Amino acid sequence: MLCDKITVIVNDQNKQHGKKISISSLKVGEGKSREDIKDAKLATHGIVARDKDGKLVAAVEGHSYGKAKVVEVISKLLKAK
Repeated sequence: MLCDKITVIVNDQNKQHGKKISISSLKVGEGKSREDIKDAKLATHGIVARDKDGKLVAAVEGHSYGKAKVVEVISKLLKAK
């Protein structure tokens, strides 16, 4: 899950890596976002990255990160693939 501030970065990464991994941006409250946040042990919101089997690969709290952190998480997902 990512806040609006990061959506542009996520969309760009999706264009680059979307054929290899599934990347989506959700607002808190959409879909299973609240459950995902709780399961990832995040206090409020941030990045929740899971592999194809649903195993947590990375969780990043808040929204004070930028492109470098998003790219780092995507790299972890690509390795976990």
